[in-house]
Amino acid sequence: GTLKRSFWKIIMVHPELTEISDRDLIQLSSDYPEARFERNADGSLLIKTLSGGIIGNRIVKAGAYLLTWVEQKALGEVFSSSAGFKLSNTAIRSPNVSFVSRERLPETWDQQDDFLIDRSRFC
Repeated sequence: GTLKRSFWKIIMVHPELTEISDRDLIQLSSDYPEARFERNADGSLLIKTLSGGIIGNRIVKAGAYLLTWVEQKALGEVFSSSAGFKLSNTAIRSPNVSFVSRERLPETWDQQDDFLIDRSRFC
C-alpha cells in the first residue's frame, strides 16, 4: 500500500482492496476496532492508524465544545469518529468529530442500526 503522513495520522491506501462494499466496510470496522477504515470514491480502502495522546486529547476537547454549543442552541447532532458518512460520490468518511444541522438530518437517522449516515441525501 501507499503511506501518506497527514497532520493527524498516517494513512495507508490499499490499492488491492478495491470496490469495498458498505457491508464489507462495516464488517472490517467491527473486526478491527483498533483501526479506522474509510472508502475512497474509487472504492479503494483507506486505513487510518491511531492518532496519539495529544491529538486524541485535542479531538475530544473539540468534540466536547462542539457538543455543548450544538445542544445549548438545539442546532442538530454531533457525531464521533465511529460514525461513517456516505458521501454523494460513494466515498465513506469518518471525521474525528462532525456536526449535522437539524434541517439536514434525515427524519429516521437515529433509527438506523449500522454506522453509515448517508450524507448524499441531505448535503
